[in-house]
Amino acid sequence: MGFLDRLKTPKGTVTVRFDNEYQSLRQGLTGTMNVSSSEEFDAEEIRLEIWVTEWVQATEQKKQGEQTITVSAQQNKILHEGKHSVQGQMQFTDGFAQDIPFNVHLPPGIPPTYQSQNARTTWMLKGVIAVKGRPDITGHDMEIKVTY
Repeated sequence: MGFLDRLKTPKGTVTVRFDNEYQSLRQGLTGTMNVSSSEEFDAEEIRLEIWVTEWVQATEQKKQGEQTITVSAQQNKILHEGKHSVQGQMQFTDGFAQDIPFNVHLPPGIPPTYQSQNARTTWMLKGVIAVKGRPDITGHDMEIKVTY
């Protein structure tokens, strides 16, 4: 492999599928990761990356002389960022494809999915094939619905 090839993401895919439409904080995430490759490379791990964000907006009416003005403030906050290993080191070959089952415990103390006019808690994840010495193969960012 030439030097420039090491700067390119390997030719492969990672797709995440869940056993249920809604995920439970008590039971965790269960499903399968489909990984495939159309070239040879070594992976350090297969993992799920999960991040949870909270958005809050506060609005207040203030009187300024004879006028009433609306003042709004918004805040975005990351409540959690984590990498959860599903499979350790693997060697991929051209034409390789495999479904890898997973059961990942969700972090405690993080609220479930929530949405209102002035607040939102959003759970996101993506599948990743971590590749040694090259850019990682990543799946699409997915929003998941998490309940109690």
